[in-house]
Amino acid sequence: MTASPGHSYAAAGLTVEAVPAYNTNKAFHPRSNGWLGYVVTLSTGVRVYHSGDSDAIPEMRALKVDVALMPCGGTYTMTAAEMAAAANGFKPKVLIPMHWGDIVGSKADAETVKTIFSGTTVIKIPER
Repeated sequence: MTASPGHSYAAAGLTVEAVPAYNTNKAFHPRSNGWLGYVVTLSTGVRVYHSGDSDAIPEMRALKVDVALMPCGGTYTMTAAEMAAAANGFKPKVLIPMHWGDIVGSKADAETVKTIFSGTTVIKIPER
C-alpha cells in the first residue's frame, strides 16, 4: 500500500490520514515529490499532526487537530515565526516544535515559537 495525500488508512486500531508536506519557496522538498505529513487519530479521539519536512502550506488551514508537531529550524523547512503563524491559523491545543538543535535551528527558535503561538507550546529537548 502506498500512502497519498487525502487518503486515510487503518493501522493497529488507529486512523492515519496522509496530508501534503512540501516547500513553497525552496527546492528541498518540492510538492511534485508527493511527500507526506500525517494526522493520526488515536483510539481516544485525540488527533495528532506530524507535518513532516514542510513549509507553512495552504492545506494546513483546514486541519482539525489537538496536537501538532511541526519543524521550526528554517533553511529546509519553516522558520519559527512561520511555523507559529501557521499553527495559529489552525489552532491545535498543543504545539511541539521539532527539527531544531541538530543540523539547523536552535532552542531559541523553539522558544520563539512559544512567544508567537497563542496556544500551549511544549518544548522537548531533542534526544540523541
